[in-house]
Amino acid sequence: MDTWVWLTAYVVGFGLLQVLLYRYFRRSDPSPETTEGRVDRHGGHGSPGTDVQGVVPCDHCGTVNEAHRMVRYCRSCTESLR
Repeated sequence: MDTWVWLTAYVVGFGLLQVLLYRYFRRSDPSPETTEGRVDRHGGHGSPGTDVQGVVPCDHCGTVNEAHRMVRYCRSCTESLR
């Protein structure tokens, strides 16, 4: 019977330790809060040259590309979109 008491105490103690460590690290998480939406600095929707659907046409070849801040070059002709 003494073994079962120690085993139960170990399992409960280990679980409690895990919960306490989770709460400690979760509280001190330095990740930034999420923003509600994208900041619009141009007065319209998206960046200049984009239409409402979130696409931007290439000035060189006319291919429609995704309007995303990481997309800088046309996917067809590789000309700069900015």
